[in-house]
Amino acid sequence: MTKTIPLIRAANILPLVRWMEMNRFDPNTFLEEVDLGYWYALSPLDPVPALSAIRLLGALARDQGPQIGTRIVTEASIAELGFIGKAALGARTPAEALFRICHSIPLHSSHETMLIEEGEAQVTITEMLHMKIAVDDRHAVQVLLCALLQQLCKFTGMQPPLLSRINMVGHTRLGTRYLEEFFGCPVHEAKTPAVSVVIKTSVAHNPFRKVARDRLAQMASQQVPPLAENQSLKASVRAVIAAMLHGGEPTIERLSRAAGTSTRTLQRRLAQEGTSFSEELDRVRRKLALEHIGAEDVSLPDLAERLGYTAQSALSRAILRLTGQTPTQLIREGTH
Repeated sequence: MTKTIPLIRAANILPLVRWMEMNRFDPNTFLEEVDLGYWYALSPLDPVPALSAIRLLGALARDQGPQIGTRIVTEASIAELGFIGKAALGARTPAEALFRICHSIPLHSSHETMLIEEGEAQVTITEMLHMKIAVDDRHAVQVLLCALLQQLCKFTGMQPPLLSRINMVGHTRLGTRYLEEFFGCPVHEAKTPAVSVVIKTSVAHNPFRKVARDRLAQMASQQVPPLAENQSLKASVRAVIAAMLHGGEPTIERLSRAAGTSTRTLQRRLAQEGTSFSEELDRVRRKLALEHIGAEDVSLPDLAERLGYTAQSALSRAILRLTGQTPTQLIREGTH
């Protein structure tokens, strides 16, 4: 298990859900399978467990074929990726977009790194997810990334092939060569878990046919919330609990799966930070209760559902235990 639970923005899942909807698949079936049934209640910038999102893509790849990423990606896919998409499409060339994406990655994904090396003849992009992932799921993620890079280059209006060479993790059954018909370039099996993509300089620096309004300055003036409050395990636990509360009561078992570890290991590591799952669940519920109670558009039954309680009476008892005051007292205080 990594030090913290790997997190990404909820916007990452939108292209997958859009593809399922357009192809008449039921997204809820796949989302529930990987414990992301609460996704529809989130905003694009809300954090979700990265492993759950990867499992979602992996489930689609097992159902529809490991090259599914090449079918999911469309012209709209990059724009749908929240603030990272807006930053990319405000650029004038693929190279500029890539550098913007590279700069934005830490706010976009907690356990992902991207490196761009620029030479006279080519630009090399290397991406790595620093978490334990099933081989075929990692392969599916890397196919999707390569498809996104190819789509970015398509905005120049140049004719394929747009990518020069790809080194990636091979599918356990098909390897990598089967992808050459999709990308039009050599696709080799990498010796490491990273994926690297080479793009000719003539492609990387070719201007886009249409340049979107540059929102980078506007985005810089806005405070993008961090994926978690800090780099502690308990902070990432609170982020996942807050998301899970949109779909019922979180459990230590659900959280362990999101973290990619055993329940016992997660409990032990939380204890090392002086806390526990139940304590963090109470902290999140208290914070959300204080934020939302008394709001004009939030009733007590709505708040009970938001905090994962089955009845308003359970919410009232919990608020009294967490804050020392009844909901009525807190509402009265908030109106003065």
